[in-house]
Amino acid sequence: MVEIRHLNPEGDWAEGVARLYRLEGWLGEGSPTGQIREAIKNSHCAYGAFDGQKMVGFFRAISDKVSDSYLIDLVVDPEYRGQGLGVKLTEALVAHLKKDGIEWITAISTPAGIRVYPKVGKVMEGHVPFRF
Repeated sequence: MVEIRHLNPEGDWAEGVARLYRLEGWLGEGSPTGQIREAIKNSHCAYGAFDGQKMVGFFRAISDKVSDSYLIDLVVDPEYRGQGLGVKLTEALVAHLKKDGIEWITAISTPAGIRVYPKVGKVMEGHVPFRF
């Protein structure tokens, strides 16, 4: 049974996250994991999906820790997709942010996220994302 867990930012989750990033093609084989470690440490919160000790999903939020947050890096091991883990990770992350008083929570979706985000959030009418 897969369990959703809050990740202590001081824990060493970098190898598990790196494995998932490699499966998505976001990280090359043999790439250092130091930046992943720092990204998790500097995030507002992060959650993992675990099958025993194996990390099979990951999601994190960056925030000003006052009012705004951005969800980033939702990834689920391809062997575990279709089990609702993306939705469970999103629900856990959003609940954590709202508990912390953060109400402006946004994300930009990849095509894969289109199956997940509408189950928890809604499309922002009248807003257009930009990349700089």
